[in-house]
Amino acid sequence: MVEPIRNCEEDFERELREQLTARDAPAGFAERVMARVGERHEAHERRWFRLPVWGWAAAALVAAAAGGGGLQYEHQRQAQGERARAQVMLALRITGTTLRDVEQNINHPVGRSGQAGNRGWEQKRDQKED
Repeated sequence: MVEPIRNCEEDFERELREQLTARDAPAGFAERVMARVGERHEAHERRWFRLPVWGWAAAALVAAAAGGGGLQYEHQRQAQGERARAQVMLALRITGTTLRDVEQNINHPVGRSGQAGNRGWEQKRDQKED
C-alpha cells in the first residue's frame, strides 16, 4: 500500500520539475506585454473623464447640495439682519418718545399748582390720591 503512494509522489515531483524548468518565451512575447502595459497606462489617464453616469450624477448632487446650503445660509443671514434692524428701529422709537417726554418736562415743569406741563400725568396722580 505504501508503494502506490510513493509512485504517485514521484510522478508528481517529476511532472512538477518538468513544468518548472526554464523555457524561452514565445517570439514577440515581450513586445505584446509592453504594448498592453502602454494601453492600460493610457486608459488609466483617460478614465477619470469617463466616469459612469451615476458618478456624474453624484458629483452634480454634491454640487447642488453645496449651492443650496449656501443659499439657505444667505437667507438665514438676511432674515437675522432684518430682525436686528426691526429691533433697532423699535429701540429708536422708544428712545425718541422718552426723550420727547423728558424735554417736555424740562421745558414745561409740572408744579403743585398744575399750571404748565403734562396735566394728564398730574390728573392721574390726583385721581389715585382720592
